[in-house]
Amino acid sequence: MKKLILLIALLFVSINTQATLLSINLNQDSYQIGDVLTADLVISEIEEDTSAFQKLLASFDLNISWDNSIIEFTSSSFGNKLNVGDGGSDQHLDVMADSLGLSEISYAWWDELLVVQDGLSSFVLASVDFIVIDNGSGTLDLSNVAFGDDFGDVLTDVSSSGKAYSVTSETPVDLPEPASFILVLMALVLLARQQKVN
Repeated sequence: MKKLILLIALLFVSINTQATLLSINLNQDSYQIGDVLTADLVISEIEEDTSAFQKLLASFDLNISWDNSIIEFTSSSFGNKLNVGDGGSDQHLDVMADSLGLSEISYAWWDELLVVQDGLSSFVLASVDFIVIDNGSGTLDLSNVAFGDDFGDVLTDVSSSGKAYSVTSETPVDLPEPASFILVLMALVLLARQQKVN
C-alpha cells in the first residue's frame, strides 16, 4: 500500500513539473557578413492548470541581448496568437544598443484565445531580425522572462534558453549534384576506353 501511495505521489509530482519553455530558433546554422539573422522566440510546453488543461497565454515580457559588434538589430514583429478578437493586443518594443525589450498583452476574451491556441504545443511570440556586420560568434541571451495567462495569473514555472550563432568569412563551395557527378564520371570512363581502343 505504501508503494502505491508513493507511486501515485511521484506521478502527481511529475505531471505538475512541466515548465513553460521559451527558446530561440534561428533561420540558419551559420552566417556570413551581410546575411540576415532571424531569431524566432518560441514558447512551448505551456504549463497546465489544476484540471490538467493547458493554460492560455495572454501576456509576455522579456529582454533579448546580443553582441552588437557582430550583429545589428534591424526590425522585429510580433506573433499572431495574442493579437486576436475585438480587443486585440498592446505591443511594446524598447530598443537599446545591444538589447531589446519585447512585451505584449492581449485584451481578447478567453474563448478568442482558445480558438487560436488550443491544441498548440508551441508557437512564435515574436521574430527579431539582425544584419550580420562582422565575423565571430556570440549568443542571443534571454532575461527577465515573464508570462501571464488569460486570468491574469503569472505562469510560475518558466525556463528559457539562449542561442549561439557564428559568422564566418568563408564562401561556401558549390558541390555538383550526384547526377552531374555521375555523368562526368561516365564521360571520363568513356574517354579512357576510347583512348585504350586507339
